Amino acid sequence: MIEVLGFGLAGACVALQLQRAGYAVRVVDDGRPGSSNVAAGLVNPVAGRNFEPSWEVAEAWAVARPFYADLAEDLFHPMPILRLWRDEQDRAKFERKRPVVEPWLAKVSAEGVLWHGGGWLDCPRFLEVAKREFLANGGEWGGMGEPSEQVWCCGAAGLIRGDFEDVPHRSAKGEILTVRVSGWEEYRILNRNGWVIPLGDDRYRVGASYEWEDLDSNPTVAGRARVEDILRSFTNRPFEVIDHVAGIRPIIHRSRPVILYQKGRGWMVNGLGSKGVIYAPRVGLELVKHLSQAQHSK
Repeated sequence: MIEVLGFGLAGACVALQLQRAGYAVRVVDDGRPGSSNVAAGLVNPVAGRNFEPSWEVAEAWAVARPFYADLAEDLFHPMPILRLWRDEQDRAKFERKRPVVEPWLAKVSAEGVLWHGGGWLDCPRFLEVAKREFLANGGEWGGMGEPSEQVWCCGAAGLIRGDFEDVPHRSAKGEILTVRVSGWEEYRILNRNGWVIPLGDDRYRVGASYEWEDLDSNPTVAGRARVEDILRSFTNRPFEVIDHVAGIRPIIHRSRPVILYQKGRGWMVNGLGSKGVIYAPRVGLELVKHLSQAQHSK
């Protein structure tokens, strides 16, 4: 019996991938919502200020996209992403990087560069569907007994607690708004110093702030103001805030996911950061390989 501690994005993908590989799996989860419950689920193949493709994004998304579709066809919402120009220097930087980003390039215009291959995952619904599938296929939820292995998927909370020794991290708090903007009719994800995701029915998700010191999960007045400023950089239309949430991104070395083993403690899967939707299913498969290799070496 392998025990997975935590059932956010990482824990859910790890538990399902282990189960599909034939392992008996038990999940232990305290039920408290983590960052996966409030995450925007944004999938952006080319992120950041420097037009850098996300690390091994093509390989990871080739695993993740069918993984989500197998659970439910409507979990992932594909959408074009318009990366708006900041200035002429920004556009010149893109032209230098153009050969690297060509696989995701749909169109270049006076507005900016349009990426294909993006969209957003409905993370709260994914967790519901994943739990239902896990239990339907014989997974245990809670329970007693000594596991053969433990896999800690505790996100930023685990990093801050120091569940595993000597794991440096720079986790960051992010705040997100859901707003209503009547009559805007924007159908693309907009990206530039923040992002806007169309949800339908005049609703949009907007984010996100970055806070490196105040690492609690409570929304703040200052965070709301920063995200409202992000929205105003995309539109001057009036808006209504209908939800305000915050979460802590688990960030480790170079914002790449980490699989770590410590004797006497077990395995840790962490560091998915803001791109966890892209990486989590593949990391689950990688953990299966690590466990298989460890068992064969005994």
